[in-house]
Amino acid sequence: MTERRASHSIKRRLLVVLLLTTLLAWGATLLFSYRDTRHELDELLDAHLAQSTSLLIAQIGHEAEDIDTEHATPLHRYSRKVAFQVWEKGKRLVLHSASAPNVSLSPRSEGFSDSVIAGEEWRVFSAWDETRHFLVQVGERREARDDLAQTIAENLLLPMLFTLPVLGLLIWFGVAGSLRPLKTLSGQVAERRPENLAPLEAAVVPAEVLPLVQGLNRLFARVRDSLDNERRFTADAAHELRTPLAAIKTQAQVARAATADAERRHALDNVLVGCDRVAHLVEQLLTLARLEPERISRRDQCDLHALAVAVVAELAPAAIEKNIDLQLAEGAEVRAPCEPALVGILMRNLIDNAIRYSPLGSLVRATVAKTADGAVVAVVDQGPGISAEAQALVWERFYRVLGTNESGSGLGLSIVKRIADLHGATAAISQGDGGKGLRVSVTFPVSR
Repeated sequence: MTERRASHSIKRRLLVVLLLTTLLAWGATLLFSYRDTRHELDELLDAHLAQSTSLLIAQIGHEAEDIDTEHATPLHRYSRKVAFQVWEKGKRLVLHSASAPNVSLSPRSEGFSDSVIAGEEWRVFSAWDETRHFLVQVGERREARDDLAQTIAENLLLPMLFTLPVLGLLIWFGVAGSLRPLKTLSGQVAERRPENLAPLEAAVVPAEVLPLVQGLNRLFARVRDSLDNERRFTADAAHELRTPLAAIKTQAQVARAATADAERRHALDNVLVGCDRVAHLVEQLLTLARLEPERISRRDQCDLHALAVAVVAELAPAAIEKNIDLQLAEGAEVRAPCEPALVGILMRNLIDNAIRYSPLGSLVRATVAKTADGAVVAVVDQGPGISAEAQALVWERFYRVLGTNESGSGLGLSIVKRIADLHGATAAISQGDGGKGLRVSVTFPVSR
């Protein structure tokens, strides 16, 4: 199957986000700087207009008509965009610059004002002399201010146009270098052989990648443990199946070679017993294999007492066959979060073990009760019991107590322990009533 290409790239996304963020931040800074500079520029030029007006008022006199300004040489490139007028009593133009129009720069006679003359915008400052005989107006074309502001804006934008590509390259190399450990890690994982489950090196990875490496190492450890368990389980199962299959083969050979009907029938009966034993072992193995998932996907509230009633009814024929009194203590409904099918298997194994190892005519008693610790399912028999040394071993797969004549696979209590662990329950073994027999209990947590 062809691998699907990733829908997005972290490197590309980081580059786009960083560049856009930088561009927006830089653009906002430039806009703010331009507006602030333009405002300060207008304030400065307005101050120059007011100051020029004051100087003209201080120098002006009755001889103003004799001053020649028509042929004055411009001393600056902005000179022709600045003009002044001197009006006698505000009505007769007695003096003006060469760049000034013949009409009043502004209808206002005092202060700052904006006006339009012959399609051109002017910024004008007007003031009277002390005798209010002469009105002086100094104006500046808006075009000059706009040209100056445009020059400032270009000077601000040009560095950005040259710097942004360089910044993009620096960000690209920075992002690529920062993500290189992740790329190296993915390459190491991709090149690994399936049987290589050694932990990844976590000492040199960045802090952001460390949780991923630690998670992968935990996953490798779980997979390694699972594979080890499967190998051990397969080896143990093959060992356990080898003996009954060999016995069946032997009895089949005896039946084929037998000449007497009684001998042949006895051999065939042993074949059937061996088949039953293998079938039971295979069923237990399959049950244990189905319990390998680490958790139950769903837990519903179920009635443990009702489950026990069903299991007791199912195993009653086996108890009657051995003349065993199988009892279930009466009690009210006991509910706990569980998977009914699995808890049914747990109870079946507990009661089946008790029936198998109890002597003829004895008592097997099951109880389901709610205690301060939780919901307790217990099975008590009157069999030989288990020594204190062996009680810690009976939960292991294929372990069987020595000295028993009953056939079994050694998986019953292992399955019980596994189901209990999946439910967060606690399994325990102790002596039966009066120090005789065996008591096996499983305590399920009950949600509040």
